[in-house]
Parts: sequence; C-alpha cells; structure tokens
Amino acid sequence: MNKRKVRFNVLVFVVLIALLVTSLASAAQKDGPTVKLSVAQGEFDSGQDVLVTVEISNTTKHTVKILKWYTPADGVEESLFAVTRNGQPVAYTGPIFKRPAATGKDFISIKSGESITSVVNLGEYYDLSAGGQYEVFYAVASFNMFNEKGNAFKLKDVLTSEKISFNAKGGNGKGKPTPPPPPPPGGNTFNACTVEQQDLLVAAREQAKIYAANSQSYLDANKQGSRYTTWFGVFSTSRYNTVRDNFTAISDAMDNAGIEFNCKCKQNYYAYVYSNRPYEITVCKVFWQVATAGTDSKAGTLIHEMSHFDIVAGTDDVVYGKTGAQNLASSDPNLAVTNADSHEYFAENTPSLP
Repeated sequence: MNKRKVRFNVLVFVVLIALLVTSLASAAQKDGPTVKLSVAQGEFDSGQDVLVTVEISNTTKHTVKILKWYTPADGVEESLFAVTRNGQPVAYTGPIFKRPAATGKDFISIKSGESITSVVNLGEYYDLSAGGQYEVFYAVASFNMFNEKGNAFKLKDVLTSEKISFNAKGGNGKGKPTPPPPPPPGGNTFNACTVEQQDLLVAAREQAKIYAANSQSYLDANKQGSRYTTWFGVFSTSRYNTVRDNFTAISDAMDNAGIEFNCKCKQNYYAYVYSNRPYEITVCKVFWQVATAGTDSKAGTLIHEMSHFDIVAGTDDVVYGKTGAQNLASSDPNLAVTNADSHEYFAENTPSLP
C-alpha cells in the first residue's frame, strides 16, 4: 500500500474516533473550544490562493487552553484539516516535526467569550494541483490537546469543525520548485551549517547507521523480547513484518541515500521533514543540545526523521516521548507500528532491552 495512503488512513481513523468521541459527549468537546472554518469564495481559478479562515472560539464560562501545535496560530505545523477532492483524500504535504514533550508554554489560553483567528493558505500544505470539488474540515486529535498532563490515555481529545466546500480548477498550491542537485549516493550536503555542525551531523549519521543496522538484525532474527514489545506491543506477524520492513528501508537509506541537511531552523524542536521530499532533513535548536547517542539523541532523531519519508516507512507522529510511546504500544499496537518515536526508541534501545 502507498505510504501516503497509509498516513491518510491513519488520519481518517483519528477523525472517526473524533466523531465517535463527539457523539459520546466527550467532556473535552463539551467544555472546550470550538472551531469554525470559512472561505471567501466558492470558486478558485488556477493559480489563486485558497485562503481558509480558522476561528477558534471559547464559548465556555472559563478560560481554556489548547496546544498551539494543533492550531495555525504560529503557522501550520501539523495536518490540521481533512481534505478531499471529489470524495478522494488529498495528501498533506506540510512539515512533520519531532518535538520535545509539551509543557505549559506550548499552550495558548483563550478567555471566555474570546476567539483567535488565523488565515491559512491551504495550497501551501495540501496538494491542490488537480481541479475538482474540494471539501475541508478541521480535524485534530491528541492525548494532551488541552492539558500538558494528558488524560491518562483514556481517549484522545479532539477538535473538529463543520465542513466547508469550494471548487478549484487546479494549480492552486505552491507548485513544485526545481529541486537542487541531489547529494551523491551515501553522501551528505549541507545548507547553512557551520563546520562544527557539519561534523556533528556526520557523526550523528554514522551512529544512526549503527542503530538502524542493529535494529534490522534484531528483527531479521525474529526476536520477540521486551525490546520489541515495549515499543510495538503484543506480537502479531503482520505488525512485526511492518516494523521489520520499516527498519530494512531505514537502514538502507542511512547507508546509501544522499542526505541534504539544513541548519536554518531556530525553533525549539529537534527537526522536521516533508514526507514527500526525501532525503531533506532540517535540524532545529534542540538537536544541537542533545548527545550523539542515547535516548532522544542526535542519531535517534535522524532515525525518527528518516522513518517519516513516504518512500522509506511513512510513519506519523501519533505520540511523542518515551512514556507516550510505551502507553501507545500497550493501548494500540496497530498505531505504535506507525509512530516515529516508537521506531526511534526501539533503535536507541536505552537502557538496553533484550
């Protein structure tokens, strides 16, 4: 199955869960913010920007918080919308981040009766290259949407909107810029990286090669110890084969792909990639603050980011952090095998598990 289709199927699953939670009168939905989408016109000619206004309102009687990653307040950093064209899913083409665990400063507070409004150029983040009838609604879900402490993994918090629709003639996105010459096979190229940063990235890739090869060897040997079950849950042949195929592809890419490293990012994240643009990896502020090896390391971050590429493993960021990944393995192993951090922690294997 196409990796992007897998990613969208996960999104659809999340949306269905969101609607289910809504139908069950989830406390988070009843007592949380609401979202309204609007678009200025119903028809867009080729080349026109499709501008969607997102209004997040607090209609409760108290202040509410929302994790800003799941809003467009600082720009779109997640797949915030479910988009279809003539009833078929439209791919998210925006950035996919590895972040530290959320803290209080990552939340936006909205007072009772207030709203925050953002305008999103939809074509910068979704493939609007083909003409047709588009339908869009807001659809995000997270275990810590409204509280950094989460909700004990009982249910995901959700935020959805009513659907909007419009016709577009196609070519309403960014277009496809001419890519730079690819790095040599197995080599590295650098953009805005100092000599010291280049040395650190080379060392991180070498360690990532070791991690990937070790992970592949473990899975090729059909081991089913606590190292596997901690991060991917109870054994099933299909899930095990998925993880093994993922690490075969990750190891091959770490050994043989030409990677372009970009050091321009100053955000308080580890790194990000665009899943449809292999093998470009942008590293951010936190990346330079961690060790080369070990938990949430530079090398582990490269494993995480490599797994996101559609032509490698097509993973998602279902949850972040070791605790979240362990809980996901216990509660939903089908999602664990699609989670990038689960692959990273399996590869880092710190502390070592059999």
